[in-house]
Amino acid sequence: MTCRWVASVLAGVALAGAPMMAAAQTEPVEGPPSRQPDDRPRVRLFVVGEEDESLVALLEETLGDLGFAPDLAIEPPPARSNLLTWARERDTTAVIVQRRVGAQGIELRVVAAHPQDRFLRSREGRVSSDRASVQAVVMMRDVVVRKTTANAPQPSEVTPPPKATRSEGRFILATHGTLYGGFLGYSLQRGAGSDDPRLLYPLMAVGAGIGLGAALIVTDEWEVGQSEAWYLVAGTWWPAVAAHLIHGGRFPDASAAEAWQFGLIGSAAGVALSSAGLLNGGMNDGGAVLAHSGGAGGLVIGGLTELAVTGDTETLPLAGLGYGAAGGWLVASASATLFRPRAVDVLILDLGGLLGGLAGASAASPLLFEKPTVDKTRGWVAATGGGLLAGTVTAAFFLPDATTETTPSSGWRFVPRPSTVGFAPSLPGELGAPGYGLTWHGPW
Repeated sequence: MTCRWVASVLAGVALAGAPMMAAAQTEPVEGPPSRQPDDRPRVRLFVVGEEDESLVALLEETLGDLGFAPDLAIEPPPARSNLLTWARERDTTAVIVQRRVGAQGIELRVVAAHPQDRFLRSREGRVSSDRASVQAVVMMRDVVVRKTTANAPQPSEVTPPPKATRSEGRFILATHGTLYGGFLGYSLQRGAGSDDPRLLYPLMAVGAGIGLGAALIVTDEWEVGQSEAWYLVAGTWWPAVAAHLIHGGRFPDASAAEAWQFGLIGSAAGVALSSAGLLNGGMNDGGAVLAHSGGAGGLVIGGLTELAVTGDTETLPLAGLGYGAAGGWLVASASATLFRPRAVDVLILDLGGLLGGLAGASAASPLLFEKPTVDKTRGWVAATGGGLLAGTVTAAFFLPDATTETTPSSGWRFVPRPSTVGFAPSLPGELGAPGYGLTWHGPW
């Protein structure tokens, strides 16, 4: 009886423990935690140059500290010209770290291409071997981290390093410097009273070379724009021409050597004054045009003035032409440094004065048909000068406003243009020779 009771108890305990064992067997066993996907931006790292495992590990660790997922590449990096395209196609930032041991230290170059950028970011330099790793990390950080603060430039504003600019007036100044150097050699030879070609051509060649070299040196040392170059050209040639004309008019019986000496003195003074004028803060296009306009306008006014004083139409008024050219250039050049005119204004005034002077000279031309007298000559000069003045004043009313250069303004503007106005047939049925004139265009 006792044995049966013990067996029953053991059987009940076994049956009660079976569900607990089954539950224990079906409960999942705890294992190692599963890895979450890496949402950090990926950076493809290319290390080029001598193998340095410590440097590679340091670069990968730095990228991780900066919030990137480093992906060390085994294959060779793409060419620098294709690096930005490579990064855009894979939508991945690519970084190339190049390390090369040179004679003067370790040369480092780091280039990064961001898919959203338009330009490559690069850093390069030469450091000692003990600072190579630290400098490589700093350079990589500079090109990988894209600034997003308000004061930092955005990726679309990143531009390549500025290139060394070359003076825009380099060609102009070099061309006229070469011509002036040849003129200088010729003037020295003629001023010495020699006409030996064995001395003339070497002097001209040497002078042209010196002028070209001086122009290149000046444009390398200083930024010389096209306006400054043309302003210097005006100061080089107009005083030289004026000096020759003045000498020819005042000293007609003097030797030709003195005329060339006068020309050298005039050109040297003109170059010095023009260079001093540029010290006031450069020159604009209108100032350069005004300097040449002053020389040409003064040439005409000076000749007319001497012709009115002498009343002699048989002798060329050389002295008046020279004084007028020198004075006109000097006044215009000085005014250009003070007022900064616009080129279009100067050209319109010149055109108005030219047309007015031609109209006055044409209207008074009957005074010179027969044998001109002093009074008739002065009358013709007065008509020409009055037309020149009236044309300039009239042109001043048609100067465009400074605020309406790009948009049509109210009122009316018209501009004269040369064109074919008709044909003069020589025989019936033939087109004939064209007739040229001026047509007027513009809104009213």
